[in-house]
Amino acid sequence: MTNEKMKVWAYFKHNAGDFSRHWGAYIMLISVTNLFIGLAVIPFFNFAAQQTLRIGHVPYITLTNLGQILTHDPGVAAVLTLLGLLLLLFVYWQFTFLILGIQNIHRQTRLSFFQLAIATLKKAHRLTPTTIAVLIAYFVLIFPFSSVVFKTSLLAKLTIPDFIVDFIFARWYLGLLVIALYMMGTWLAVRLLPLLPALILSETPPRKAVAKTWRMTRGQTWRTLLAVLLIFVPVAVLTTLLTIGLYLLQSYLDSHWEHWALLGATINLGVLQVVMLLLTVFFTVMLYQLGTSQAETFQLIPNQDLIARVPKRRRNLLFRIGAVGLIALVIGGSSLFYYAYLTGALASQPLTISHRGVDDGNGVQNTIPALQATAKEKPDYVEMDLHETKDHQFVVMHDENLKDLTGVDARPHQLTLSEMTKLTARENGHTAKVASFDQYLAAAERLHQKLLIEIKTTLEDSPQMMNHFIQLYGQRLLADHDQLHSLDYQVVTTMRKQVPKLKTFFILPYTLVFPETPASGYTLETTTLAMRVIDEAHNRDQKVYAWTVNDSDDMEKVAFMDADGIITDQLVELKTTLYQMNHHPSYADQILQYLTSFSDDAEN
Repeated sequence: MTNEKMKVWAYFKHNAGDFSRHWGAYIMLISVTNLFIGLAVIPFFNFAAQQTLRIGHVPYITLTNLGQILTHDPGVAAVLTLLGLLLLLFVYWQFTFLILGIQNIHRQTRLSFFQLAIATLKKAHRLTPTTIAVLIAYFVLIFPFSSVVFKTSLLAKLTIPDFIVDFIFARWYLGLLVIALYMMGTWLAVRLLPLLPALILSETPPRKAVAKTWRMTRGQTWRTLLAVLLIFVPVAVLTTLLTIGLYLLQSYLDSHWEHWALLGATINLGVLQVVMLLLTVFFTVMLYQLGTSQAETFQLIPNQDLIARVPKRRRNLLFRIGAVGLIALVIGGSSLFYYAYLTGALASQPLTISHRGVDDGNGVQNTIPALQATAKEKPDYVEMDLHETKDHQFVVMHDENLKDLTGVDARPHQLTLSEMTKLTARENGHTAKVASFDQYLAAAERLHQKLLIEIKTTLEDSPQMMNHFIQLYGQRLLADHDQLHSLDYQVVTTMRKQVPKLKTFFILPYTLVFPETPASGYTLETTTLAMRVIDEAHNRDQKVYAWTVNDSDDMEKVAFMDADGIITDQLVELKTTLYQMNHHPSYADQILQYLTSFSDDAEN
């Protein structure tokens, strides 16, 4: 394709035909790459990071303590920086390996995986500091689109936590800004699609590659978008038709062949996984081919790859046998997962925890009327928040500024407890008085409702705040079987040292490496929660609470991952979801839920 303008339909037809002839080779290439990354590269980085923190006596790493690590643990920071650069090297290696591998199959050269790896290493000279800077800027710019186009599990941690997303879209002006940025990122991703192949395959300096890509793709964005849609739409349509077909088939089995329904559902999930794998590989290959073809069309890279053409050898049958064998191995290995999923087999029943003491807006958060209403639904715990007041007492309040709930532009430490409890909070169409912790705790005791207490801290807190809190409430909370958690690591360590029998959790809104702390467990933001994290916590005799889980699909996923507790704003929905999981809902519905809950994990 050497025309100045890419012929969209001709491109699609040509490369779709190529995929149909060599699908086995493409599946082997992408599957082997993903297996290597998942079984070797990611475990290596996790181990290296954990050992670095252990040797440096740094108990955890998250967004809130990065500055402290940089200033107080420069050796740890230096090693982690080197690991980050090495991670970028592997990201570069993955993209280079796939681009060269896809071209190797497309042009029917006969390079083995080992030879491809060597050819990839030879491209490492392109990874200069300037190239690294360009790649970082590139992925930042196309971040909204990167999970679809150049996707890698090595950057899976680069995601926006749900609580930040919720915060943004709760404010319409921020939501509009994010939508605008997303659209801009998508436009840039489409226009700069050939940049990555250009950075990898050409000998052009990075800055000149960027400038030339920008110049040569002028006026081509809509054409490129059409090409992307031409790939995406068939995949989306086939996925939809497959889902509807399997759902209708399973519904028939559920109602007319009940004894065979479980077997049918297991087979259907296997079929679903195979077809989704084929569609994922097809989508990936076609997009990589699009980017590379554009780079050739716009003369960003030579029309002939650096790998010399060799006599064509037909090894399609061998690759297809290998691909089918790999698929069979995956399906066989997943059969127990399918069975456990379909039978609703939970290792344990997670605790139900009402976030801020409300359920579906049934009151004002962190107030006694909301507690009374929510307690009737019998959650295992009611989660609530505390702040220290000006007179060193404790008030039930989440926000560091009272304006949103009470209309008073002040912080808890600026008012006495008496002044605080005179305020009226308004939310969800309800009103209620701000409560002291003494009032709230007494109400919970009357209701026989256990609490999960989050202790909020600020720079204005008194030096003796925790000692004072423990003196007042430590033994009382222990007798009530209450629990604590906090974002402040000092709170966690102090509680564990002074009241070791009181279960105290460390809240991590974003975790990069599994922490090593004396905490009873961790309250983890659900976006970055993974099964391996929960398994590792359980191996260390620690618990994991997922926060904040408000969607039924996410509830099912987190429960199946064996989380010990689920914090939610939708308590009734959570209890209903857990009931259904333990009382075998229709297999047809579970197949639909699988698509939204587990399909991404299965691909990775």
